[in-house]
Parts: sequence; C-alpha cells; structure tokens
Amino acid sequence: MSGNNGSDRPEQPRQPHNLQGLLKFAMEATKNEDPTVPSEFHQMDPERRRFLEEALKSMTVDVVEELNKAMKTLIGGNASEDDQVHALEVVTNFVADIDTANDFFKIGGFCIIFPCLNSSYSVVRSETALLIGELAQNNPFCQQHLLDHQVLPKLIELLSDEPEVAVNSFHAISCIVRSYEPGLASFIEIGGLECILGLIQCQDQEKLIIKSMFLISSFSKDFPPVRDELVKLDAIKRIADTLEPKSEYDTRLEQILSALDALIETNEAIERCRNNKINLKEKLERVISLGEGKEDCREQIEYSKRLIAKLFK
Repeated sequence: MSGNNGSDRPEQPRQPHNLQGLLKFAMEATKNEDPTVPSEFHQMDPERRRFLEEALKSMTVDVVEELNKAMKTLIGGNASEDDQVHALEVVTNFVADIDTANDFFKIGGFCIIFPCLNSSYSVVRSETALLIGELAQNNPFCQQHLLDHQVLPKLIELLSDEPEVAVNSFHAISCIVRSYEPGLASFIEIGGLECILGLIQCQDQEKLIIKSMFLISSFSKDFPPVRDELVKLDAIKRIADTLEPKSEYDTRLEQILSALDALIETNEAIERCRNNKINLKEKLERVISLGEGKEDCREQIEYSKRLIAKLFK
C-alpha cells in the first residue's frame, strides 16, 4: 500500500551531489508555479531550507586550500608520479578561471613550475606545460609573470623532448606569445623565430609542423614586422620545401598553404616565391589537379589558386 504515513508533506528528493543535481532540485521545487503570472513569495519550509543549505555547503570548495594542497604535493619531493599528475590536473582545472589563475600566482603557485618542468617524469613535464598554457591563455597578468620567471627559454628547450612534452610545450609558448607583444618580443629575442623554422623541417613531427605553420600565419597577420623578419629568415623556401601535394584533405598541407598566403605581402616575399629552385608554381598546380572535384579539398584548392594568382600572373 502507498499511504502518506499520516503526513501531507511531499517526499523530499535526494540531496544533489553536484550543480546539475542542484539545478534539477530547484526546478522540481518550483515546477508547480505558473510562469505566466507573478510569483507569490512563500516562506521556505524549514526542513527544505536545511536540506538546501546542506546541499550548497557540500558543494562549496575552498579553492585556495585545494591549490595549496596541490602545491605541497608538487614541491614535497616524495609524491608518486600519479599523485603529481593528479595535483597538476587539479590546479589546471581551477586556473581555467582567469581570476583563479591570478590568485594562483599571488599565493606563490609559480614556485612549482620549474621543479615540475625539470621532473624526471615526462608526463609531469607534459602536464606542467599544459598548466602553463592554461595560465597564459588570454591573460596578460600571468603572461607577464611567466616572462618574468624566464619560462620561455625552458619551454623552447622542451621542444626537443618526447613528442607529447614537445607538443604541450609548443602550446604553452603559443599561449604566452600570441596577441601579447611583450611575449612575442621576448620570444624573438631568444631566437624563437629561428626555432619554429627549424621545427618545420622535422618531417617526423607532424603536430609540431602544423602548430608551427599556424603560429607563422598568426604572427604574419597580426605583426607585419615579424612577417617581414620571417621572410628574411628564408621562411618561404623552408615552408615550400615541406609542401607535398595530396589527393585528399590534409591538415598539414592546408596550414602550409595558409602560412605562405600570410607571408606574401611584400615584393621581397613574392620574388622569393618565384624562385625556380623551390618549384612552388608546379607544386600548387599539383595540389589543384589532385584535389579537383573533392569537397574536402576545397580550401586547399582555393589557397593554391589564390597563391598562383598573386605570384605568377
């Protein structure tokens, strides 16, 4: 039988354990209200109030306390590899919020960066690079303090590390220097442009080549003086040497074409592209012929046609 046990009080829903559950609880609590008429205020039932207060309390996290716990794990010197990775993941998740990222610096959090970048565990080095990227992303405050901590030279050094470490280090570099002129200036000063031009010649580093091409395109579009410096560093020949026409869509090929398109804004760049030794026209024509009629190759073909029109007509 399903009696009400002598009470008219509706059964209390189970306590939510996350924000989604809390939202569901709130919706259940108000589902009988008519949204088309003004709501009337009613005193909350004391039991329901206690229940809601406990639910909110259980989901309240002291972020600074959690960050400090993670920091102690990372600088304690005796944590396991798994514990260090978990601590880094905790910090990275919290600092996705820019205010928390800034607070992390203010409580001394940057003290973990170099010990973790120098860790004997490659996964710790990799996760630390991801953390740096999260701290720096669109955040001039942290970008500047990362520069002050001389993080860029170490990240450049890690580009020759294991593939995952190298890729995440490149991501961190990109987050520090893109659309942030002091970061870009520091990067150029320590040979960053030469570094990325060297990376695109590492044929077995697919992800690094793609990321390098994207960064070259970004620099060239946002900072004309940097574009001109790249041209002087023979970027066009180095990029053209890596161009391999494909009969199907290829991310690497598209990024190469995009980088070339961004670079050819001056007479010097155009003349370098016309150098017969790099066979650029023939390669572009081959890209068009191999991709003709294939929807996936449409952007590759458009880039190639635009380059031919700008350079050879």
